[in-house]
Amino acid sequence: MNASLMTDPTYPEPLRLLPDLEVAAPFPLNALGEVLGGAAAAIVEAVQVPEALAAQSILTAAALATQSHGNVERDGQLIPLSLFALTIAESGDRKSAADRLALRSHYVHQQALLEAHAEEQRKYRDHRDAYQRARTDILERSKGDPGVLAAELTRLQEPMAPSLPFILAEEPTLEGLQKSLLRGRPSQGLFSDEGGQFFGGYASKPENILKSVAGLSKLWDGAPVTRLRAADGESASRSGCRLSAHLMIQPVVAESVLGNPVMRGQGFLARFLIAWPQSLAGTRLYRSTDPNLDPRFVRYSERMTELLNLEPRVDDRGNLAPPTLTMDSQSKSVWIKAHDEIEVALGRGGDLQEIKATAAKGAEHILRIAGILAIVENTGLLAQPFVERATELVRWYLVEALRLTSPVVIDPDLMLAQQLLDWLREKNWVTFDARTLQRDGPRLVRKSAKKRDHLLVLLAQHRQLLTADGKNFRMNPLATSSNVSSAPAEASPGVANVSPAPPPREGRLSPLSPLSPT
Repeated sequence: MNASLMTDPTYPEPLRLLPDLEVAAPFPLNALGEVLGGAAAAIVEAVQVPEALAAQSILTAAALATQSHGNVERDGQLIPLSLFALTIAESGDRKSAADRLALRSHYVHQQALLEAHAEEQRKYRDHRDAYQRARTDILERSKGDPGVLAAELTRLQEPMAPSLPFILAEEPTLEGLQKSLLRGRPSQGLFSDEGGQFFGGYASKPENILKSVAGLSKLWDGAPVTRLRAADGESASRSGCRLSAHLMIQPVVAESVLGNPVMRGQGFLARFLIAWPQSLAGTRLYRSTDPNLDPRFVRYSERMTELLNLEPRVDDRGNLAPPTLTMDSQSKSVWIKAHDEIEVALGRGGDLQEIKATAAKGAEHILRIAGILAIVENTGLLAQPFVERATELVRWYLVEALRLTSPVVIDPDLMLAQQLLDWLREKNWVTFDARTLQRDGPRLVRKSAKKRDHLLVLLAQHRQLLTADGKNFRMNPLATSSNVSSAPAEASPGVANVSPAPPPREGRLSPLSPLSPT
């Protein structure tokens, strides 16, 4: 027998359809501590969301509960505990469910404030009516004598309207936030699972975006809220206000937000802790889990309720005057080491140079998160363990920022071709023809013969399918997930005469640096 007939046939080496995208590093839930980390783990198990998504919701909810109860002192400078977070997740990734659980105590507290406000408003209207009637009587009896009139009006005490009761806002404009902080609670949170409406609505108009970015950045900084208007009684100023925010956006919005030159240039995005976790869709089989019965979530809810019910310290003008959290020598040394590592890494040629603006906020984020952890765990000292844990968390966020700096843009047709290939493998379609595929194949190839042919050409170009006539196809035996080359395409026997596709781009790898999580 001819020896050549005894040898295995030679098949062309298949090419990857999609680049190897970077995968987010595991989120260090343990660094959040027993209270916050336990609650995040409970949400992960109950809602089945990525750990980073649950952590974003828990950490910002804790920031809202603690920001009115402390400032971190560093060399005479007071650092607020407010946090801004941006989470990128697809619709259906249960981001709103995670936020609702994390904010459950906050909504209960706001409801109590609303009920109390209704009673306060009723009493205020009664006092206001009595005051206006007494003032009218004085004006009628004074007969125009300025001295008598001034003396009697001075003795009247004009009632003050009760403060607005809201601590949570979902889709406000900058002006709405400023009004709420000036006339309402001095500590508030901007939480929205439809952050795209905020970025894509009022705030994104050319005439408003710069003002909105600058205004929100000042709120993160803890600067006084000042509103100047020509109308009488519309101008006001208030110091000590605090705002934390958690905005969730879909990937389709993320590109325009992350690439917006104004938001990047003004350092606005640098103030955000950003996470883009991998979706768990398709793996979340039903499980019967009630977070209300989970002691980890119960412990977190009870602590949030205690902090929200605790009246914050204010000065004689009604402005927030939180107590100061100080560092001892050990914690200060840990923070200085982290600060200097970040500073060196963001310099020219450093691992963090690509995210210079974000990295420059890293050391301050460490102090803010450490302060939140300290207050949640009921201590007024920023001890070394809190700074170490906060440093671990900020390192994760810096690595995540590097990952998202230059995300690979994937050709939508290549994504569809990959979906078709996955379907063929799952259904074990070893050989088939184009017409049968359009009749019995997945939905993405049924509607259009042109789209079907284009996807088949892509699969042939990448040597995933073999064809001699462009009509009948065979799965390349080498086309497995573990055996796919990234070499340029070459003409091969048995493959249709089509133009070779360019080699797919590889995902950019985050540099391994001292700041990378171990």
